Amino acid sequence: MSFFTRLGNWLSGLLDPEPPMSSLPDLRAARGSAVPAPAHPGPMIAPIPARPAPAPAAPPSRSLSSGRTRIHSAFDAGMPVENRAGLAGRARELDRLVEAVLEHGKHGIVFGARGSGKTSLARVFGDLADEAGATVLYNLAGGDIDFSELCRPYLVELLSIPGEGVRRADIQPLLAAPFDARQMATILAEQVRRPTIFVLDEFDRIETHATKTEMAALMKLLSDMRSPVRIVAVGIAANLEDLIEGHPSLRRHIVSVPIGGIETDQLKALLVRCCDAAGLTIDDDAAMKIARSAVGSPYHLRLFGANCAIAASRAGRDHIDDTLVQQGLLDAYAEWAALSPRAAALVVDLQRLPKATTMAIAVICLAAAMRTRIERGDVTLVLNEDGHDDATIAAAFAALSPILHASAIEGSYYFDDTLAPQFYLLVYNRRIDPARIQPTGFDDLRNILVRGVHDQ
Repeated sequence: MSFFTRLGNWLSGLLDPEPPMSSLPDLRAARGSAVPAPAHPGPMIAPIPARPAPAPAAPPSRSLSSGRTRIHSAFDAGMPVENRAGLAGRARELDRLVEAVLEHGKHGIVFGARGSGKTSLARVFGDLADEAGATVLYNLAGGDIDFSELCRPYLVELLSIPGEGVRRADIQPLLAAPFDARQMATILAEQVRRPTIFVLDEFDRIETHATKTEMAALMKLLSDMRSPVRIVAVGIAANLEDLIEGHPSLRRHIVSVPIGGIETDQLKALLVRCCDAAGLTIDDDAAMKIARSAVGSPYHLRLFGANCAIAASRAGRDHIDDTLVQQGLLDAYAEWAALSPRAAALVVDLQRLPKATTMAIAVICLAAAMRTRIERGDVTLVLNEDGHDDATIAAAFAALSPILHASAIEGSYYFDDTLAPQFYLLVYNRRIDPARIQPTGFDDLRNILVRGVHDQ
């Protein structure tokens, strides 16, 4: 069966999706070109300590809050992982960052889609760097912050570290007035003697071009001055150019670490471990359905898994089967729809379009799920070879236009809600029926009020 036949069947709901294995899959690779083998035979995941046997089922009067708390703690979809054991499927990316930054003294730029695990990777890397004797300092970027405001917290932190050698008198001018990249680099090169890493998360949220320019200059100057200070920037982007646009000279001094989709088997293994931590078991087929529905995203995997686990808790069960998966996916969709009503309404409306158009939209969503930014040329190439004409492709992009926007790079697009593609594919593959979602309305509120009156 050809790739395009499989793609058509898959996106028509006859087959389950399998995200590409590479971090940044090239849609054109599906045309038959060879794909390099992975650098490692499998994920390097620390073993989970043996857990005691689950306690016998408690009577119906047991506290639900403790069970729900355990579930939320085990899946924790909204928070980065805290240790290597939770960093599923990122062994190669972690090795690349460690080797380049800790061993070769380069700066690092970690980029990918929202929910792909960028911050988790940076945190685990920071733990490894700390174990290796480096000082690791974290900061968040965002908005119209200027360069001085962005860097000053690092200087203040350096002052508080015993034995670091940074004296207040030397950096006082930078604490009291604006400064530029050269002043910052000079102070760091002269005062900092031990390996030090500045982790700068949400780098993409910096709106001021001058701030990005100064940060790029700081990286280059620190390398030129042979300073032991290195910067690891983390941000949402489809490729390196989105983060270092206009600064090609930086390429000599940085390592780029793209964070793409995780293989389905690795997502499944992560799900099983989360279930184990929550004191639950899960059918193999049910686990595979959740893993495939996540389309490479650890965030969606944890979100879907958490909702399925909560559905099991509500039913008083400690085992997740296909029925609970169906309910959990529906609950996860409802949760997303409540926070993104415009995108959710569009997802439902898109299902009424002709089949060829909805499939083209599915390919766009697949590209977005794995890459964040969509290259129209790549999508067109795949769809043309599968028999879709340019008019259908144009209709697909037009239909998505309320939530899909053209980027500054010609021919590229991005979703304003980067979580949306998986939810479109969830509906497209008929894993849920959005019509079953009952939005909270007057009747629900009236029932709540009636119950409240009767309870008094």
